Parts: sequence; C-alpha cells; structure tokens
Amino acid sequence: MPAAAAAQPPQVRRTGAFHGMIALHAFLSRVIMLYTLIGAGWGLLLAVRRRPASDSYRTTLLIAEGLFAVEALVGIVLLAGGRRPADLLHFLYGLLGVAVLPIVMGTVGTGKRRDSLWLGLATLFLFGVAVRALMTGAP
Repeated sequence: MPAAAAAQPPQVRRTGAFHGMIALHAFLSRVIMLYTLIGAGWGLLLAVRRRPASDSYRTTLLIAEGLFAVEALVGIVLLAGGRRPADLLHFLYGLLGVAVLPIVMGTVGTGKRRDSLWLGLATLFLFGVAVRALMTGAP
C-alpha cells in the first residue's frame, strides 16, 4: 500500500470497491432516468386511451421503486465513505425518488381510469427528479 493511502483516515481511503460504487451510482442514475421515462410514457398512454393502470404497469412501478431504493443505499454507502454531492439538493432528490411512488400508489385506487394518469404524471415527475439528481450529484 502506498504511504499516501496509508496516511488517509479509513473512511476516506479510496479503494477499487469504492470507485466501483461510484460507477454503480452513476449507472443506476441513468437506468432510472430511462426506466422512469418509459414508465411515464406507458402511464400517460394508458390515460390517453382512458384505461386504468394494469397490474403489469403497477409492477413496473414497483421495480422503479426498487431501483430508487438501491440507488439511495449506494448513495448512503458513498456518503459514509466520505463522498459528498456537489449540491445538498441532491439529498432532497434522493428522498423524493424513494418517497413519491409509495405515496401516489397508496393514494390512488385500483381499476379507475384516472389512476393511470396520476401514476404516469408521478413517474414523469420522478424522471425530472432523476435528471436533477444527476445534475446536483458528483462535483
């Protein structure tokens, strides 16, 4: 181990695994942007066709929620390792990413035509949140 790396405190030491977490965080952010954009299009298309949100669409949104949760966990690991975002708003976007879908899915019913509109708009909002999170993330 080089002398400079040994002199750093343990929480700031940069290992290959830590750089892998940074790459994973960046990769997941792009996956989430693409996934939420597709999900928003699907929900809004259902709304335009005046159809309720299908079970498969709701399952797709649960997968999106899982992606946001994994992204948040990776971000917490990076934070614990000494990595900080460029802007503190990044934390708000992370919180919104995790919180919005459960709130909206718990609020809307099932089988109503307007549910697909609300879920599509919420997913479009989350696409914007993901874009903003990317903009406020790494320095």
